Amino acid sequence: METIERTKRSLDVFSDKEKKLHVLTKFLLNQELNIKDSEAPGEVCFLKKVAGDGTKILVGVRPTTTLFVGQKLVLYKILGRYLHLECTVEQEKGESQYVLTLDKIAIAKKDRESTRISVQPGSVWITNIISSKAKIETDMFHVPTAVKVNFQDYENKLRDKCDFIKISNFTSEDNEKLRRVKQSKKALLLEDTQNPESYENAPTEDFLVYVDDIDHEFQTEMNRFRNQKIISELIIPVLYLNDEDESIPIGYIQMQSKSEKFDLIKAMETKTIAFEMVDRIRHSNMIKTDGKFPVIDISEGGLKVKVDHPELIQSLPKLTGFHFDIFFKMQSPLTAFGMIRSIQKDQEGHLTVGLSLAGHSSRQGEKKRFLENVEIMRKQSGKV
Repeated sequence: METIERTKRSLDVFSDKEKKLHVLTKFLLNQELNIKDSEAPGEVCFLKKVAGDGTKILVGVRPTTTLFVGQKLVLYKILGRYLHLECTVEQEKGESQYVLTLDKIAIAKKDRESTRISVQPGSVWITNIISSKAKIETDMFHVPTAVKVNFQDYENKLRDKCDFIKISNFTSEDNEKLRRVKQSKKALLLEDTQNPESYENAPTEDFLVYVDDIDHEFQTEMNRFRNQKIISELIIPVLYLNDEDESIPIGYIQMQSKSEKFDLIKAMETKTIAFEMVDRIRHSNMIKTDGKFPVIDISEGGLKVKVDHPELIQSLPKLTGFHFDIFFKMQSPLTAFGMIRSIQKDQEGHLTVGLSLAGHSSRQGEKKRFLENVEIMRKQSGKV
């Protein structure tokens, strides 16, 4: 089973032999351990014996589970904190028992916020997955088609509004002005290219000050503008808000004029156009999938879901998260946003996606209803 871990656990590794033996014999001996990333979800083993030096263990598995000599596997158990054993299969003993070499024992540095509850088939599922077709990132030297199309449409639409306009993504060959606009996420307004004050001041803190922020002699820039008969310039960053509410500079609007001087009002109007572009890009980059995807386990902070939709199988590993509706059987849906923490792909190519809930619908009472449902399930499972 192929696994993609998005967030690595912060672990303390036991190096002392006595501590290893204490953990193994006091907390794990004669206990059931989960087998991580097993082909069949929910596979477990039973710790039967521990070698005197703590280097080997004997485990029993279900008759349907087969291990192979040399196979690497991780066994884990939640004891308030996540505890895992990294092992190598050394010997098959018959009767579904195996000797494992214990390579490492580690424990999470902090307690798990909430224990997962196994979900009965058909009782909880998600649907109406709203996800991005393509992940939009800061260094967009290869931009999604949706972005290119929107940039070109708006450039054509605004071509008659000034003497020169360019709407483009940032590239590795950009000049110093464009690099600083991207890095700072601030605009640049040179109201009068032949007035030194335009280079020494900015209308608000959301704008760059040329002489302070740009490593280029402004007199040279003034001469260049004079030769080209350009009297005013405006550069506005196009900022895309991703699923993590992070502002990403995906491109810019650059305008130059030989007849009128751009001012703060013109800059604000252009910023509004940039917002419109981003809304259109976001809308064209979204896709809704209304299949029914079963939840395997759940907790107050997240859930694990099985995904078999061909398009989602391709797109989800590239994304950080997505919106969806959660259905508890016989109830109205709850809308949430989940951050992808792990993805496993089984032999059939289907995904098991681990999600942490990063947000709920603004509709009143939805988060409370979600927590109440999880609490009921926890009581029913006996995990109170």
